[in-house]
Formats: sequence, C-alpha cells, structure tokens
Amino acid sequence: MPDLSLKFMKQFYKNHKKEIFLFILAFSFELLIIFSLIRINGIEIFFRGDGRDYQNLANNIIQHQMLAITAQPPFLPTSFRPPIYPFWLAMVYLIFKSFVPAIFIGAAVFALSTPLAFLIGKQIFSEKNAMIGAIIFGLEPWALFQSGFIAAEQIFMPVFLLCIYFFCLYLKHGRTPCLYWASFLLAITALIRPISLFFILILIFFVFIFEFKGSFLRPFKISVLTFLIFIMILSPWFVRNKLILNSWQFSSASGISIFNDYFMLGRYLGEIGPREDLYERAKQVTGADNDINAITTVENSKKLHDFAVKNIILHPYSFLKMQIIKGLPMFLVKNSYGNILFDLGLSSNGLKPSEIFNKNLTDLWPFIKNLPLSSNILIFISLFWPIIISLSIFGIYEQIKINRRNLPIWFLIFWILYFTFLTALGRDISRYKLTINAPLFMLAVAGFYEIKKRFLTFSYKND
Repeated sequence: MPDLSLKFMKQFYKNHKKEIFLFILAFSFELLIIFSLIRINGIEIFFRGDGRDYQNLANNIIQHQMLAITAQPPFLPTSFRPPIYPFWLAMVYLIFKSFVPAIFIGAAVFALSTPLAFLIGKQIFSEKNAMIGAIIFGLEPWALFQSGFIAAEQIFMPVFLLCIYFFCLYLKHGRTPCLYWASFLLAITALIRPISLFFILILIFFVFIFEFKGSFLRPFKISVLTFLIFIMILSPWFVRNKLILNSWQFSSASGISIFNDYFMLGRYLGEIGPREDLYERAKQVTGADNDINAITTVENSKKLHDFAVKNIILHPYSFLKMQIIKGLPMFLVKNSYGNILFDLGLSSNGLKPSEIFNKNLTDLWPFIKNLPLSSNILIFISLFWPIIISLSIFGIYEQIKINRRNLPIWFLIFWILYFTFLTALGRDISRYKLTINAPLFMLAVAGFYEIKKRFLTFSYKND
C-alpha cells in the first residue's frame, strides 16, 4: 500500500508539475504578505470590515444554531450573508478553537485559484500564454493582499474558477457532464457570494448557441436540465428564507447593493453631497436606528430596493451614462494599491497618481525624482491596470479578428462584462475585480504577444 501511494504521488507530481509550481508560488507570496501585515498591524487586521460580520455569523451558528449577524442579543436570523462561508468558519473554529487558522487555511484555498486560472487559460490559449497569465493572476498585489482576510473571496474564487474550467471543457469538447458540474459549482458559488447568482444566464445563453448547431430541441433540453441542477442546489436556501424570514429573497444584501447604485446616481446628478454617508441615508429611508438593522433585515432591504428602483427609473439615461462613462472605466482601471502600501507601513504621503498626469514633461522627471520610494512604488503599480486593460482590449480585437465564432473568447468577454456592469458602482472595487482578473490577464498576455509579433514583423520589413 505505501508503494502504491508513493507511485501515485510521483505520477501526480509528474502530470501536474506546472499546477503545483503555481500553487506554491502564489501561496508563498500570500504568506509573505500575511506575515508582514501581522508584524506591522497585528492579527486583528484580518478580521476588520466584513470579517467581523462573518465572525459573528460563525459564532451564532455554533452558540445559537442560527445565522444571525449581530454580536449582541437579540439574535435575529438573516439572509444578508449566504450560508457556506459562515459554516466554513464555524467548522474551522470547532476544529482549532480559534478563527486565526482560517486566515492561513483560507489563503491556501485561495491560492488554488492560480493553477485553476492556468487550466482555464490552457483551454483557450497556448500553454505559454496561460502560464504567464496565471503567474500575473497569482501575484497581482490585491489578490495577495486579500488572500488572508476573513472574507468570502477566500473560498469563492477557487470554486468559481473551477466552475469556469468545467464550462470551458464543455465549450471545447462538448462534454455535457462538464456543463452539469459547472452548473452545480456555480450554485455553490452563489451560496458563498450572491454576486454570481445570475451568471447562470450567461451559461445558458452559451449552451443555446453551442447546442443549436446539433438540433432544435437539444438546446432547450440541455438548458432546462442545467437550470434545474442550479435551482436544486439553491432550493434549500430559498425554502429556509421563506420559512424563517417569510421571503423568497435570496439575500437581503441586494437592497443595500441597488441602494448604493441610487446613491452614486444621486452624487452624479448633484442631488447627494460628497460628504453624505450611504448608511445615514439608508437609515433615513428605512427609519432604522442603526446601520445593521437598516441594511440586513428583509423588511428594510425591500424598502431600500423599492426606493432605489423608483428613483433610478426617473433618470434611466443618466444612470446608463454614469455606468458607461464613469462606472466602467473606473472599475477597470481603479485600484486600492494605496491601501496596501498604508497597511504595509509605506505611506504614499498623500500622493494621488492623477497628479502625475497634471505635470508637463519638463516638470515630470524632477517631480518623480524627489518623491519618496513608497510614492514611486504607488506610481509604478498604478500604471499596471491601464496597461492591462489596453492589452486586453487589443487581445480581444485580435482574437475576434482571427475567428469571430470562437465561443470561448466570447465567453471570456461576457464573463468580464457581467461582473463589470453588476459591480462597477460598488464600494469595494478591488475585491469585486478579483472575479475578472483571470480573463483580463489571459487576454492581456495574448494582446502583448500580438503586439510583439507585429513589431517584429515591422522590424524585419524595414531591415
């Protein structure tokens, strides 16, 4: 038996050397960032923000057998956070009697996203492109920074990318079981983060296109079965919400989410001041006495939703204009790298990267030369996303020009557009952007090599 195990391990390593390398690379850098943050800020940094909510949910599961988000009584059931990540944290606590191991276990699980990004890339691009894209994905500063925080991304990203991998196998090889696995895993991701709930529509759309070339009825049959698998996994959560909360609403977080869109529209139109707080406005609308009640209860979630929709409908063109002109570019280019430097003890001295673009060429170099190292680091990494987006756009253009019927490429485009339109006005852009990093980096690498090929071709012609 030991010989068989050893033989299996050797064979596994031989077959998956690249994936193992990518996991070790990503996890090593994650640990480097985690230990640096602990040394500078203490372990509590990883429980800030959403971490406290998830910690409360896990504690209440253990102590009161209830999904409640408050730390103090009354402990009222909620659907604000889906169940899987709180149950994950509760399981870690029951095993280790502490939430601290969840930082490192979660980071290890998150690191699995990097080899999964490579496997997805291999289905669409060359292995070389997939490897480079996966390395960029694994070492992207915000991904490394986010990996240790107690937040749903720790387990959402690898499960979501595994779902995408199975769907890419279906598109490439026509393996219907892979599609069903993708649907199953997508439902799991929705129970981790509701943001992926409507992504099933993207899958079904591509199923119709892919299957329609075979027969007229097959697309309907496969699509219905795919959707039924998806709903079957989600149904216990829907039933629980109806029985306990008297609502079919998937998550009460949807209220504050669309209310945030209304709030940003109000700022865009000048009806809401720049200093006005989102949660204060939410309390005014709902009549709640604190932030938690204002945004987490089903009743107040519906109030926020109805109020926001009513006001957004009054300005549909302004809302769309804001999304396209302001929201999308900011989502794709903006980053929170300044926050990373701050938490790592590297102050940027209040520098905003936009200051660089306001300098003329003669003043630019002296200005940069006199800046401290931390500010120069911020400038350098702030150029990262504009370059990536530019290369991605060129990569998309070239791939469509080569084969406009390339379904996997169109799937990557719809993948990017889905999360971009859904979260462009979100309050925590860098976290949301993690969901589209993989396709962006793969397309950026493809774009880079196309530019390189054109440059070399041009050089040869002029020799």
